Order: sequence, then structure tokens, then C-alpha cells
Amino acid sequence: MGRSARLNKQMRDASTRRILKAALRHFATHGYAGTSVRMIARSAGVSVGLLYNYFPTKADLLGALFEESMRDVQASFASADAAATPSERIERLVRSAFEILEKNRDFWRLSYGVRMQPAVVTGLGKRLEMWTATIQSTLGRYLREAGSRQPELDAALLFALIDGVSQHYVLDPRGYPLAEVADRIVALFTRYVDSTAPDST
Repeated sequence: MGRSARLNKQMRDASTRRILKAALRHFATHGYAGTSVRMIARSAGVSVGLLYNYFPTKADLLGALFEESMRDVQASFASADAAATPSERIERLVRSAFEILEKNRDFWRLSYGVRMQPAVVTGLGKRLEMWTATIQSTLGRYLREAGSRQPELDAALLFALIDGVSQHYVLDPRGYPLAEVADRIVALFTRYVDSTAPDST
């Protein structure tokens, strides 16, 4: 890639980040339905025409934000997949999820506000269903390998724990004891899975 092509890519990437950041902020503040493309373009410092060149519809902007959140989730799973044992895999997943949450706290604070809006749920449709099903399926596999007798139910429980803790943390990051809660989830959940595993003797 030549210097000119690299520069163009850097400029395009920077514009994309500004647009997505502005979109997320407006969706969280004014609601998805109450946010116009013109509002987003003005905040991002680009023309409406240029924004449409990057994202043809407002739904495409929502989809891109959704994909950004999925990259964080995939990074947590990648960390877990590198673990040596099933119990360590669960621990790595929990700790990695909260480490990434801390790193991208502002994004997730706004993202949770956006995700609860009915228009957003409708707009994401099948993608949201597939996202949830994929996460729970992967968690179920981890827990099955760890010896859980009810991996699907345990996966739903662990998913709810991680998601709920994350929401509480982004609402009060200074006052919420995230590290201690992570320790407690790891200790309780791995002990619970171990206690429900079939007797290997």
C-alpha cells in the first residue's frame, strides 16, 4: 500500500470512528428513533452526503455499533479459548469480559442505554437473537466441558451475571467493586460447576 493509499485509509478510519462515536452518543441521549442522520453528521463534523457514503442508512450505523460490541465479546472468548483447563476457561472469560468492560467503559455505558430501546431491538432483529444464541451456546460448551449437568441453564445464569454486573458497573464505575465481584463470580461459579459435575471415581 502506497503512502497516499495509507493516508486515505487513515483518514477514512478516523472519519468512521467520529461518525460511530457521534451516533452512539446521540442514540443514547435522544433515542434511536429520535436521532436523525443530520444530527449525527453535524456532531461528527462531516457532511450528510459523506456520512451516507460511509453508512447508507441509519440502520447501517446501528449495525456497525453492534459489530463493535461483538468484537469485545469475541475478544473475551478468544482469551478463554487459550486456557489450559475448563475451569480456567471460565475464569478467563469472566476476568477478560470485565477487563474489556473497564477499557471500553464509555462505549458500554452508552451501548447499554441504546440496547434497551424498543426501536433498537426491532432494528437489530435477527442479529440480536443470533448474538445472544451464539454467546449462550459458547458458554454452554465451556460449562459442559467443565462438567456441568445443566450446561444450557448454567450458561443462561453466567450470561446474566456478566451482563448484569457490567450494567451496574457502567452506571457507577467509581463506587462499584468490580474486581471483588469478579473474584466472587469466579469462586462461586467454578465451585458450583465442580460440585455438579458427575463423580469421576
